[in-house]
Amino acid sequence: MNDSAILDSHDIGAGVPPYGASLSQAWLEVLELLPDAVLIVAGVAEGGQILYANTQAGAMFGYAVSDLVNQSIDILVPLGFRPGHGGHRARYSEAPTLRPMGRGLSLHGLRRDGTEFPVDVLLRPMNGGGSAGTIAIARDMTERNRLEEALTLARDSAVRANEIKSRFLAAASHDLRQPLQTIWSLQAVLSRAHQNTEYAAHCALLEDAVRSMDQMLSSLIDINRLEEGAIHPVIRDFPLEEILPRLRSEYGYAASTKSLTLEIEQSGEFARSDPMLLPVILRNLLANAIKYTPHGSVSVKVRIVDSQLSIDVSDSGPGIPPEHRARLFEVFYQVDNPREDQRQGVGLGLSIVQTICRLLDHTVTIHSEPGHGSVFTVTLPRGAASQPPAPITLSPAAAVAPLQRKAMVLHIEDDPGVARSMAMLLRLEGYEVIGAASRDEAFELAAVDGVRPDLILSDLHLPMGVMGDDLVTDIAKILGMKPPTIILTGDINDRHVQKARLVADRIMPKPVDANLLLREIEGLLAERAERSAVDART
Repeated sequence: MNDSAILDSHDIGAGVPPYGASLSQAWLEVLELLPDAVLIVAGVAEGGQILYANTQAGAMFGYAVSDLVNQSIDILVPLGFRPGHGGHRARYSEAPTLRPMGRGLSLHGLRRDGTEFPVDVLLRPMNGGGSAGTIAIARDMTERNRLEEALTLARDSAVRANEIKSRFLAAASHDLRQPLQTIWSLQAVLSRAHQNTEYAAHCALLEDAVRSMDQMLSSLIDINRLEEGAIHPVIRDFPLEEILPRLRSEYGYAASTKSLTLEIEQSGEFARSDPMLLPVILRNLLANAIKYTPHGSVSVKVRIVDSQLSIDVSDSGPGIPPEHRARLFEVFYQVDNPREDQRQGVGLGLSIVQTICRLLDHTVTIHSEPGHGSVFTVTLPRGAASQPPAPITLSPAAAVAPLQRKAMVLHIEDDPGVARSMAMLLRLEGYEVIGAASRDEAFELAAVDGVRPDLILSDLHLPMGVMGDDLVTDIAKILGMKPPTIILTGDINDRHVQKARLVADRIMPKPVDANLLLREIEGLLAERAERSAVDART
């Protein structure tokens, strides 16, 4: 207690007989100024009478000071505690020290009107030890305890609210992504159906709205998972070209719609990071750069700085004024959105970048000048070159002739809305679509009906705990070959994703941009046809 310093700084008992004599006027004035109750109590042998009480002691316990002096200290102790109080005082007198009374216990005082109240008491022996008496400094803890209870209730309420939010966003990770995937597919269907009509502009507005919804949902889910510690990094050395091609493909379309030049340089470097989380950092930086660059270019370049890699995401946008830079990474902070137009997002992207960088022990910095664009730099350890993990070995693939017919896509999806809208989109693009809602249906198509798909499009998490990559592996054994495979998932750090990468040619986040998905399907089928042509010639 802070007040003990006053008592320790001077031997309050010096020159003052333990009984009957008054304190010096100077010390009386000091004790009267203290905000706490001060009592001087005689030793056990003398009966424990109160020898002195300051005005605050009288006010705290409801007595006139004159009514306290020469009374037993027990009158200030609740009735239920009095039988044991004498023993406590006796033990203290045997080894008197400066210490709190009843350490670890909940202490209460008794007012003259019979009410009890919580107190905190500091004890200090008078000069000469226990026989000379004890100074007791008491503090009324009623208000402090009330505030602590209020803070505890507020904390518990906040924890419950956060748990509810977390449960909602966890449900949103699936229950909202699924209908949004349906909307993405239907938007793509409408855009193709009306591309040369007066409704094309409306379809473009719908695409912007869906893209905005997609980005906001993904950001909210990601920041929630980061806040609750649900994301656990898996650090390994991997080639940057394991992730850069996907970024070129994903953001090439977004840049082209704004007539921006996107340049993501090839790199032979290896990074030491999480191959699932590092792309999340770069995606958020690229999305921001493209969003806020009205014309010009966006680029990604890799530099070597000693044992570190620096990945620069640069843009030719308007730049960021100095007064905004310190708050850029705060949640919901946006530089140029004074009306909080949610079509521009909710300001979570850079907060996610900062949080994941801290999680991975990477750093992110910014260099920007108004009118001269911005450069965001992610610095991370340089990895050691190694061979990428070998894919799962399946049955030898028979040589397949180049496709001379409509390609068949086996779509494995249990959500009816997603299945129907995706089938409509793929058929509109000229593909033959065979749908399966479960493992059994997919097996029957391959083993009984003799379906031989040219490409498999599957959700990662299927009914009854079936994983999409396991199902693709089993189907490949039936077919004697593994068709090109795209797996969709709604989790940025699912523990199953790393295993799925050994089977899938592409893993794409849900809800997936329909235009990007169609480009990936077209590219995989073209690669398959080219390989088949080479095999046929040899």
